[in-house]
Amino acid sequence: MDFKQISYFIWVYEEGSFSKAAAKANVVQSALSMQIRRIEDEFGVLLFNRLPRGVEPTEVGRKFYERCVPIARNFALAQEELSGASDLEALSGVIRVGLPGSFNRGVLRSILLPFMERHPDVQLEISEAYTGTLIDWVREGNVDFALGVRPSEEGGLIQRLIYQDRVVLMSGAPLNGPSFRPCELGGMENLKLIVPAQNQSFGSLVQSYIDKGLIKPTRTIEINGAIGAFELAISSDWGVLAPFISLCRETSRSGIYIYPIASPAIPFDLYLVYDKRRPPNIAARQFIAAIEAELRVVDSIWREIGALKSG
Repeated sequence: MDFKQISYFIWVYEEGSFSKAAAKANVVQSALSMQIRRIEDEFGVLLFNRLPRGVEPTEVGRKFYERCVPIARNFALAQEELSGASDLEALSGVIRVGLPGSFNRGVLRSILLPFMERHPDVQLEISEAYTGTLIDWVREGNVDFALGVRPSEEGGLIQRLIYQDRVVLMSGAPLNGPSFRPCELGGMENLKLIVPAQNQSFGSLVQSYIDKGLIKPTRTIEINGAIGAFELAISSDWGVLAPFISLCRETSRSGIYIYPIASPAIPFDLYLVYDKRRPPNIAARQFIAAIEAELRVVDSIWREIGALKSG
């Protein structure tokens, strides 16, 4: 058994069809089918049940697939390491990234331009959406990786916690006294709150807190978009709940009030998500490293604010 046979097996397994796998491998169907049969004959097993329409993996086939995917991933990484990209200044290629709006609003500009200046031969494609859509894009291969909250269904995804953020309350009016005074959302009077759509993970979490009485707004308005929610909050006495990364560059801006939330605790964990069959290449890993470096800067901004308030 060789790596070409493993690749053919993975394609057949994922496509559920010899004809579709052959088209993906750019070989004739009979050649691909013969390679799969050779594996089966070599080990005396049946990997697929041949059906009138496609194939179905056997239990042996499913277990074999679980072993083959890490082999394919490591082989792809090894090819990257040997492709001449040891000189990181000479990186090239395309990076397709899916990012949430809150991240883009707060820190993307601090990452993007320096990275592009350092690596002029790398082409970046940035797509913005909520986590659910971003995860679908990862699964469908539309982006190389994404940042978002932890998916409810893991499937074939690799998920790594990349940042634990703090949710704050922001408004264009002093809803809780001077900026950066901790607030308790359950005890605030006349709180008018902009909430995200409930079909999004963060919006569903916020609504569950409202239903439990942990957040007690007098009025709410649902805005399914970070830009619209932020612009309304900044120009009014309505408040919006947002991760600190989206506001970290605006802590000294006049006419904006940012309040850390003392209670209830609202998590906003940011995960790096990619398909284990398509690991990020060297250029993408360098962009991820730039993201992590910028998130450390965000942490330092938060600590500086805390030091100033306590002093």
